[in-house]
Amino acid sequence: MTPARRNLAASGDGPLVALVLLVALLVAACGAVTSSATPGASPSGATGASASPDGSAALGPSPTPWPGGVVEAVVLLGKADAEIQKAGGDLGAAAAYEDLEAMWGAADGLTALLVKLQGQVDRIRDYPETAAAAAAYDAALPDMLAGATGIRDAIDTKDAAALATSVQQLETGTAAYAEARRQIGPLVEQAILMQRVLLK
Repeated sequence: MTPARRNLAASGDGPLVALVLLVALLVAACGAVTSSATPGASPSGATGASASPDGSAALGPSPTPWPGGVVEAVVLLGKADAEIQKAGGDLGAAAAYEDLEAMWGAADGLTALLVKLQGQVDRIRDYPETAAAAAAYDAALPDMLAGATGIRDAIDTKDAAALATSVQQLETGTAAYAEARRQIGPLVEQAILMQRVLLK
């Protein structure tokens, strides 16, 4: 623990301890939104039945399969969604217990995850099928990253005002992330099917 965090935890600084409780509100925001994709449904323009030479129907990818890098990035973004929900839960739990050291660690881990996600979003930005999802991530990730980084830094500097601002910024980004989650859900289903076909 850095001296700033150790002193903060020991002092029980009133304003900061009160403010960290606000982070508990993020748990619902991070974990309550579910994908609109229906299990077993075929997203439009992605997969479906195609006629084989003998006239039977066969499932396969769309007539124009996505580039391999786009497929990989979409799958990674889908997997990262569970990590984001866990990070939000860890942050909320740490705030509920007024554990500033654990809160710092959760914010730091979320920061690292969001930086990695930005690289994956860049890989899907210019492909027509995934451009809308990239735009949704672009609307959410900057605020999420700034908020998570700000929470971590505010705990280090013992800055109650900065912490309040960062909590609000993370909450704003997390709310916008609901649209990114809605967009990426059906795309992940398509990407996984394409991976299976390519591996055959």
